[in-house]
Amino acid sequence: MNDLAKYLNERMTTGDEVNTTFHLMKIPSVEELEFWIQQHQLRHCAGHSEWSEQFKRNIWIEEN
Repeated sequence: MNDLAKYLNERMTTGDEVNTTFHLMKIPSVEELEFWIQQHQLRHCAGHSEWSEQFKRNIWIEEN
């Protein structure tokens, strides 16, 4: 698992200052955070986006 994703999830669920910001919205799971971190990294590499039925949104696909 991505250490950044685990850290962010822990801070959102346990951090006093951060928790007050997120108490009205769903806190993303570690897996969801990992997905978004990966998508952000791929967007800056050579690749393209395409529709994903699973996620119901465009996702970035790395080109080999």
